[in-house]
Amino acid sequence: MRKIVLVLCILMSSYQLSAQKNPVAKGNYQLAARFSPTKLNKLVFSTAVDPHWLKKSDRFWYTYETPAGRKWYIVDPAKASKQEMFDNAKLASMLTMMVKDPFDAQHMSIENLKFIKDENTIQFEIKSSVEIEKKDSTKKPPVTTKEKKTYYFEYNLLTSALTELKEYEKPKTRPIWASISPDRKTVIFSKNNNLYWMDSANYVKALKNDEDSTIVENKLTTDGVDYYSFGGEGFGDTTVDKEKNKN
Repeated sequence: MRKIVLVLCILMSSYQLSAQKNPVAKGNYQLAARFSPTKLNKLVFSTAVDPHWLKKSDRFWYTYETPAGRKWYIVDPAKASKQEMFDNAKLASMLTMMVKDPFDAQHMSIENLKFIKDENTIQFEIKSSVEIEKKDSTKKPPVTTKEKKTYYFEYNLLTSALTELKEYEKPKTRPIWASISPDRKTVIFSKNNNLYWMDSANYVKALKNDEDSTIVENKLTTDGVDYYSFGGEGFGDTTVDKEKNKN
């Protein structure tokens, strides 16, 4: 019996010495978070084509970014043709002259581009480096923040004429969280892994101020949990991101 106890003591001592010599490294989750899909998207250039089809023809347009910069293309499948939508350098020069703010031809931050009128004209918005103050009256007390000034333009692809839309008011876009019924009386949305609904009156309140304490939300489900959620999971979100985005 004593021999068995002695052998066990020797084995335990050997295990403890081995554990001390080879300590288990702690996981560096913050380092791993730096290489999440969301973070890598900012480092990787375009890898696929996302076509935007025109309504009045079979043509489509897309953007593609390489180390040489970002370009916009228009494709006509019927003619088997592809060409640049506009000359980046020429357009950047025109924007610089009109806005009095330098634009880089390789990295123009053109957003919300769409074809209008006869589909030979495009409309887009672009942010400058000029900062302006914006007051949020929905907060109490009102909060004033700074943001980059946005300019709105129309550009004729046939004549290369650029026009600034000085009186343009950007329409409010429907928030991505809202799924509106066909009769527009009910709005379905996901929150904290479950489904909720609200009527149109409360939806209007949420559009004005989503922190309004008088908004009435009605719960539809109760068994949604992490990884088995009724709402879409944030692709590429880390645990740190999820903690920040919690309501």
